[in-house]
Formats: sequence, C-alpha cells, structure tokens
Amino acid sequence: MRILAGDVGGTKTGLAIFEIGPRRRSLIRSERYPSAAYPGLEEVVEIFLRGERTPEAAGFGVAGPVRDGAAKVTNLPWKIDERHLERATGIRRVAVLNDFVSNARGLPYLTPRQVATLARGRPESRGPIGIIGAGTGLGQACLVQGGDGDHYEVVPSESGHADIAPRDALEDRLVVFLRRQSGRATREKVLSGRGLVYLYEFFKAQRAAKESRQVAQEFEKADDRAAVISRFGLARKDPLCRLALDLFVSIYGSEAGNCALMYRATGGVFLAGGIAPKILPALRRPEFMRSFRNKPPMDGLLATIPVRVVLEPGLGLIGAADAGYRASVTA
Repeated sequence: MRILAGDVGGTKTGLAIFEIGPRRRSLIRSERYPSAAYPGLEEVVEIFLRGERTPEAAGFGVAGPVRDGAAKVTNLPWKIDERHLERATGIRRVAVLNDFVSNARGLPYLTPRQVATLARGRPESRGPIGIIGAGTGLGQACLVQGGDGDHYEVVPSESGHADIAPRDALEDRLVVFLRRQSGRATREKVLSGRGLVYLYEFFKAQRAAKESRQVAQEFEKADDRAAVISRFGLARKDPLCRLALDLFVSIYGSEAGNCALMYRATGGVFLAGGIAPKILPALRRPEFMRSFRNKPPMDGLLATIPVRVVLEPGLGLIGAADAGYRASVTA
C-alpha cells in the first residue's frame, strides 16, 4: 500500500512516500520544505505529489495539539484538518496526529544502528516507553503496549509548555530572567534551539564570562545562533558557550528523568528531536545521567531505566506512515 507521510513543524515540513504491507516497509522518496514559504500544507503536498500516483492513505505528524482530527501548528499560521486534506488531495484516508505521537509510533521500527545508548538499564519487557525531544520546540509522549502485545497506544502531551521548576539558586535566577524576557518560564523556553540562546544570554547577563569576539562575529554571520553556541560549547573553548551547553544538558537530563517518572517509563526513555544527535558527545558526559537519576527517593527506580538517543532523522515520518497505514486498514 502506498502511504504519504508528513512531519509538519514550524521550521520545516518533511514529506515521504512509503510502500507498506503486513511484513514490509520501504521508503520510496522524501523531500523537505521550508514551512514558512507556503500558505498551507495542501500547497506543499500538491508540489510533492506532482507526477506521483495518488497514495491510498496519508498520515501527518503536526507540531501542535490535535483534537477531532484537526490541529493548529504552534509556531506556524497553518490549520490542518483530516477531512479538508482528503478533499483537497484526493487521498482516501488521512490521519492527523501530534508530532510526538508520530515520533512515538516510529520507535518500534528503529534498528539498533538508529539509536545511541546512554544507559542500558534493566527494562521491563512491556513497560511504558517515554519519548522527549528538543528541537524547534519541546515534545513529549508515552508509548504503551496494548493488551494483545501486537500494537501500541500513544499518550500525547503538551508538556513542553508546562512551567519549568528550578533545582537550585542558579536556576532560580534563570527563571526570573526568562520571565523578564518572555513572560513565562516554560520547559520549551530552555529545551529548544532558542533555549540555548536564552541560556547564553542569561550567563552573559550574569557576567559569568565575557563574550568572545570570535563568537560575536559568528553570530553576525549565522542564521542559527543555537548552532554556533553548541559548536563552540562542544569544543569547550568558549566559556559562555560552554556554560550554556552544560546547563542545557543538565536540565535536559532532569526533564528526561521527569518524563520517566511521569509515565513510570520502565521500558525506557528515548531522546528524539533535532538537537540530541548534534550534541551527543555532551550527552555522553556524566552530567546528563546524573541529572536524570538525581531524584530521591526515586533514584533507584531511575537507575534501572534505559536511556537512548534517536539518531534517525526520519522518525516522525516513519510513525506518520504507520498511522496512515493503520487508519486505512481499519477504516
């Protein structure tokens, strides 16, 4: 069966064609588009499908809450609706789901080469699986195995927009800084690309170190300041970038631990999103797992939970294709 899959984000929209059957799953073609360059998803799909045979079904993971088959993209003025997409594209069955629901749906199809292990743990064979991921925003969900053992159910979340809890005096000051900058101190305000920039500006305002001329010059040339900060932070040569990246990693570890506790994710926790693979050397340092487990009296439970980084950039497309396929065969 030919399935169109989409991963719709505030920055980019990825589209792919999969051939899916009961025992096979093949990627045929994929493209990425700058989301803000188009008035809506329908126009992107039309361009992608030119010259293609109309797929039997489609699944779209959307960065925003989904209700009754409809969604508003959080960081983009797009409204996406299953029935409207079916009429506009001629595709018989369309499924719209939250982007981290589609990421979670993709987890069972990953191979060992598509993940990096931070902690092996001692997983429960049918325990819940948590997924959390920083990128343009912060997503989170939970994967629960069904009673028959042959399928999974996904518990969605918008926890990236929940308030962040400071752990010490430094983070107390960070929360005050974030409130002054943007009104609310949320998890996404720290654990995202712009979060790295906020952390850099926070340490600069705290006069923790002077801004180097080299980094300032790189900022002037770069479209993505977060990429500059992570690059210099990983090299450990610039004090402000190092401080920003180290605190980012520590808070990321703590929030991944919170994800594990919220869902009792004894099947493991996966870090998805675009940032984790890029800063993998920093995540491998002791601070990430120390922050993950430092939650007494639950530190013993957290020590048993596997933690892995998803290296596969098309995870959301894999899960969206699975959702489109299942919607079609159960219609």
